[in-house]
Amino acid sequence: MAGRNNIKDKATFPPAPDITGEAQKLFEEAARTAGYDPHDKWVGSYVEYEWTHLRPLLGVYGFNPAGLHVLEFGCNVGASSIVMAAMGGNVTAIDVDEQMIAISGANLLRHNLKDCVEIVHVTDTRAQPFADESFDLVLANSVLEYVAPDELPAILKEIHRVMKPSGRMLLCGTASRLAPREIHSGRWFVNYLPRWIDRLVDKKLQRGLSPFHLAKSLQGRFAVVPGGYWLNGRLAVHSSLSFSVRGFEWICRAIGIEPGWLAPNIELLLRKN
Repeated sequence: MAGRNNIKDKATFPPAPDITGEAQKLFEEAARTAGYDPHDKWVGSYVEYEWTHLRPLLGVYGFNPAGLHVLEFGCNVGASSIVMAAMGGNVTAIDVDEQMIAISGANLLRHNLKDCVEIVHVTDTRAQPFADESFDLVLANSVLEYVAPDELPAILKEIHRVMKPSGRMLLCGTASRLAPREIHSGRWFVNYLPRWIDRLVDKKLQRGLSPFHLAKSLQGRFAVVPGGYWLNGRLAVHSSLSFSVRGFEWICRAIGIEPGWLAPNIELLLRKN
């Protein structure tokens, strides 16, 4: 299949979309139908972003998809799945939003990777249409913060079911409720507001994921793989480390906790128990 080679040279990927071709037109149409600007950074250029951010992060965590069965939980516009497929992974991508499934399919098509990723619309991710122990690796990139808190334990139980005994799961880009500024909306202090405020303002406010709730939901199913990955991940993505990043990592190490638990974006490598 096209795109099965383990691509390492940044200059060779992502394959430039044919901006005048049918695939690009289908992508733009799917994005606009869903209410998105296809030329927005987080839509039309998201693959390029993940190639320079997610790909080096995967390398640091030893999360090499080449030749393995990989599940992306919450594929959004398909950017992470495209990167992992280009790295040689046998990728299955799921999302609860049917419009995102359409965008992902068109995105794969314009990157010449349509046959390399199976995209599945799963309306309730507490019951996934896969056999037990199907996947070697699971990626949850910027998605668990959108899961209803009361559904998270059941969803993680289901992910645990479909993972192989030796499986690994990488959580990354997951907005934390500890952060004073919510990553996605940019709102200050909304993470600290109780959820009954939503009813008062008649609007569901986006909040991060509580690491305490995550830890409780993971208990008995997954264990964190230690190893100092977080700091190396920052270096791999950004090429340098600020004093504040080094200081934060030092404090976490001093109190005996993985920095990924307390960072503004939760980032953890997990193994199946």
